Amino acid sequence: MKVVKMLEIGRELLKFMSDNGLRRDDYLFIGMYHEYEYRRRMHEKYAVTVEELASKYKVSETTVKRLIRRLSREV
Repeated sequence: MKVVKMLEIGRELLKFMSDNGLRRDDYLFIGMYHEYEYRRRMHEKYAVTVEELASKYKVSETTVKRLIRRLSREV
């Protein structure tokens, strides 16, 4: 299958994602977001959660904060 065919199949979803500020690699961090939600429900401090997730997923704390903000909002 050619790339253009894949784009045609997913055109509506890709447009929706683009219109709502979702990025193509956001799916890589779904597990991190679920872990963040679990830790917050367990009343773990935000700073500790962000620090440990950054270390575990090998990204900066700023990136974790941005991802949490982006994945938490309503579309």
